[in-house]
Formats: sequence, structure tokens, C-alpha cells
Amino acid sequence: MLLATTSVTATLVAVLSGVATIGSFLAYLYFVQRSNANAARDEALALAETRRQVIADLRAQLASSEESLMRLGTQADGRIRRLETALKDARTEAREQAYQIQRLYATGLADVLAGVRRDLEVVPADVERALSRIRELLASVPPAA
Repeated sequence: MLLATTSVTATLVAVLSGVATIGSFLAYLYFVQRSNANAARDEALALAETRRQVIADLRAQLASSEESLMRLGTQADGRIRRLETALKDARTEAREQAYQIQRLYATGLADVLAGVRRDLEVVPADVERALSRIRELLASVPPAA
């Protein structure tokens, strides 16, 4: 009986040792898997934090770009108003100069015509002098394009 008990005890120890080995192996796999899950969770959290920072940076850049765009738009509007005012002033000045030139030519023409009239009203009429004044006037006018 001692031999049978020893044999049963040896078998029981071998079975218990096998069960302990399998249990240790399963515990090892569980902890490895859990360790991998923790590492994956930590990595996911790190990626989420990085994503949060990138989004915050992009939002800050977008706000800065919008502010710059608004500032540039305001500056452009100011420049446009100044240019429109300068254009209006230049047109007014050009119109005034054209009127002055027109008045100058009209005055000159009136003087020439008054001279021609005097030449024709004298007795006897100085037609040659009147014609020479008209020819001088026509010679001083540039030809129309």
C-alpha cells in the first residue's frame, strides 16, 4: 500500500505540477495581454493628447489668419477709398484744366475774330490782312487725328 500511495502521490504531484504550470502559463498570457492593452491604452491616450494639441494649434492659426484677413481687408478698404478720392480729384483737376484751355482758346479765337472784323469794317476793307489772320489761326491749330 505504501507503494500504491507513493505512486498515487507522485502522479498527484505530477498532475498538480502540470496544472500549476498551465495556470502559470495562462496567468502569464493574461498579464501579457493586459500589459499590451495598457500599453495600447497609453499609446492611444498619447495620440489623443497629440491630436488635441494639433487641433488647438490649428485653431490658433485659423484665428490668427482670420484676424490678419480682417486687418488686410480694412487696410484695403482704406486704400480703395483713398485711391477713389485721388481719382475723383484728378478727374476734377483734368476737367478744370480742360475748361481753362477751352476758355483760353475761345478768348484767343474771339481776339482773332475781333481783329478780322476790324480789318473788314475799315473803309476800304483790308481783306488781305483778315485772310492772313485766318491763315495764321489755322496754321497754329494742330490737325485733327
